[in-house]
Amino acid sequence: MSDVVPTDILTTVAGTLVARRRYANREEALRSLALAVIRGKTAYYRRRIRRFERKHHMNFDRFAARLKGRATPLEEDDWFAWRSAGRMLAGWQEAYEDLRHARAR
Repeated sequence: MSDVVPTDILTTVAGTLVARRRYANREEALRSLALAVIRGKTAYYRRRIRRFERKHHMNFDRFAARLKGRATPLEEDDWFAWRSAGRMLAGWQEAYEDLRHARAR
């Protein structure tokens, strides 16, 4: 196993992008890379949530209320996956806001 530090990898990639004149500096390159990851993750979790909404013809809150005391194992699996997707989406949206506010400083 190597002793590669993740920040070194990102710094190297950012440095390459700056050297190839894709970005003016490393900070701009790193910010762009981070935003691309965040956009990809939020799109992924939005798609997962939409699939559950189409499958069950309702939003998560209605689905959860309908299941109380009578869920099948498959419905429980969907509930856990749907809740997880919602939490992950919220986390990535928070990361986006944190990055956006960091730029303002």
